[in-house]
Amino acid sequence: MPPSTRSTVPALREILTHPARLDELVSDAGMPHGCLVGNTTAELVPYDGEATEIVTRSYRRFTDIVTDALRRAQAAGEVTDSAAPEAQARLLLYVVQGLSLVSRAGPDKEAALAAVDAAIDGLRA
Repeated sequence: MPPSTRSTVPALREILTHPARLDELVSDAGMPHGCLVGNTTAELVPYDGEATEIVTRSYRRFTDIVTDALRRAQAAGEVTDSAAPEAQARLLLYVVQGLSLVSRAGPDKEAALAAVDAAIDGLRA
């Protein structure tokens, strides 16, 4: 299916569930879990100016990409237009980064996926 006709919501869900599904996605169980950007944020920001700049750029890029996707999805009637796509994208950034941080503590995977589904359901038109 060409990218312009793919559904945005399942793709967003896939991105958001990665932190909760690391056990399925990483073949080496000894690999460190977590998000490099999230770890950098927690450990170095705001004390390291270069790290802060890299993290800020990464978060901005995520938000820009997701905003563009949500703008197209709103135009197609796939997601609600009750909020600006920029605000929706920031919400999803906060969800994925929060889930990445909390997942390192080993929470209930099903509860984490249910939380992602609740965020996704809030986007649906």
